[in-house]
Order: sequence, then structure tokens, then C-alpha cells
Amino acid sequence: MNIGKNVSDIIRNDNGDELDAVHAYNEAISLALRVDDQGTVDLLTMILKMEEGHVDWAEKQRAQIDQMGLENYLVNQTFTPS
Repeated sequence: MNIGKNVSDIIRNDNGDELDAVHAYNEAISLALRVDDQGTVDLLTMILKMEEGHVDWAEKQRAQIDQMGLENYLVNQTFTPS
């Protein structure tokens, strides 16, 4: 487990973990296909889609930090419209 020292590190670490999870689910799906276990394929595919959504989220957050700077990103995260 990697503990980030700041928000950028936390998001970067999380993204790495999510990418590892996506890789592991893809391997598990391949195995389930080889042993003809469609129920497991369906379940893991559903979970994989969620994990891919997490990867997309982290990539968007990192892009926002790069584009607007960490301080503006953090302000944007705490703003709640009325």
C-alpha cells in the first residue's frame, strides 16, 4: 500500500491500483472463458466496467490538476453550487 503525501500522489497511487485491478480482472475473465464459466465471465465483466470507470475518473482528475494547478483543483473540489 502506498500512502500519498498530497492529493496528486493519492490520485496517482489510486490510478495505479485501479490499472492493476483492470489487468487482474482481464486475466480472470480470460481464464473463465477458457474453462467455459459464463456466469463468472458476466460477473467479472460487470466489475471490470466499474474498475475502468475508476481509471477514467483518476485520469480526469490528474488532467485537471495538470491544467489548472493543484490549488485551483482543490478549490473546485470544495465548491458546492447553491
